[in-house]
Amino acid sequence: MIMNLLLSILLFCSYTQGTSLLVPPFKHTLGFYRTSKLYMNLYLGDDFELSDPQGITGAKMDEENDFTTTNDEHILTLFAVNSGDGQIIYNVKLSDLKVFGKLGSGPGEFRSPAGITANSKGEVYVADAGNNRIVKLRYAKTKLCFDRIIVDSLGSPKGVALDSKRNLYVADTKNSRIIVFDSTGAFKYSWHDSLNQPTAISIIDKDDDYNYYLDDYLIVIDNENKRIQKFSREGKFFARIDARMIGLTETYFAYSTIDYHGNVYITDMINNQIHKFDHSLNYIISIGRQGDGELEFQQPRGIFISKRLGQVFTTDVSGAQYYLIGTDGYIIGTFPSLITNDTTGTTIALYLTELSQVKIEISDSTKTIIRTIIPSGYSEPGQVLINWDGKDKTGNFVTSGQYTIHTYLYPTYSAPKSYFKKELETKVRKT
Repeated sequence: MIMNLLLSILLFCSYTQGTSLLVPPFKHTLGFYRTSKLYMNLYLGDDFELSDPQGITGAKMDEENDFTTTNDEHILTLFAVNSGDGQIIYNVKLSDLKVFGKLGSGPGEFRSPAGITANSKGEVYVADAGNNRIVKLRYAKTKLCFDRIIVDSLGSPKGVALDSKRNLYVADTKNSRIIVFDSTGAFKYSWHDSLNQPTAISIIDKDDDYNYYLDDYLIVIDNENKRIQKFSREGKFFARIDARMIGLTETYFAYSTIDYHGNVYITDMINNQIHKFDHSLNYIISIGRQGDGELEFQQPRGIFISKRLGQVFTTDVSGAQYYLIGTDGYIIGTFPSLITNDTTGTTIALYLTELSQVKIEISDSTKTIIRTIIPSGYSEPGQVLINWDGKDKTGNFVTSGQYTIHTYLYPTYSAPKSYFKKELETKVRKT
């Protein structure tokens, strides 16, 4: 029974907005959490056109970091691909939009660029798919400029990712392989087993500063953007998932990113959603729907998460959006929902979308709290079972009547930890 209810909950979650992602507080963004054509034309001029936006990335630049305080940790510099016009749009410290590049094949020119990645040292790499090459750019003193071409003999490469040691991972799409270059741009190794034209790539490694489980793996989207695979950095296969396994008949997985807890986020252009998986590629939830409102998307493309504070940035055909990782949960039920003298209590079954701190308060018909339960440690995403033994805080079994179970979920990291909680409620009866 619990499993059937869980499947129903998952189906329901996929079509509700929920609080897995949160709009940043007004004082943080002054209400501007999404950019539009109007916004970009205001900064970039009326001649600017948003044309086939693709990947997005960012970093807290060392040269822009005040190391005497943590109050500026959320102020990143972002880089996004405006593929149709061969441009890189960059947002200096989230406050000043600029454009670099144009259509072409020369230095500082791009043709159908796709993926992009960057680090805190100002190294920016672009998968210049139409020119069959990987281009390195350099960001310094609020300016982006051409550095050099890393390689120019690939097969329409579409994905790039950097690890914490500045090794560069490239999805060499038409050659169905992953190529790895060291921090100097020298070739290290490549692998191709179990790959079919990979298009997007993301990585988390054990030496990453913000890596809760010390995960070490690579996520690859391939097989005509219908499959997600997990590998070691050296190409050892770990797991895979496709549309059918999350209840969808059709998908277009565009880009991926990984958060502090190793959760994997995938944009889906066809279903106008972000799909979230845990670090074992177990499905958690699908977020969003088509539209122009909060947590609504128009063919979402690039996605980037800054792990330090759980900041989430996405691109779609209408612009870009900015969210924070929150937490969400649903009550599957209480088993049993009727407590008798022959039972020793009930099990509260929850479904969580993020690692959370859980607190349960049980109150009687007079709204008096008669028991508080706080499970030890944090509760992981997925199904969570919490037992109430039917006793009050003095250790005595409760008397007959109806009892309300209040469940509170708290984020375990990121900015929402200081202000957000999710409240759930259900009831049980004691005969």
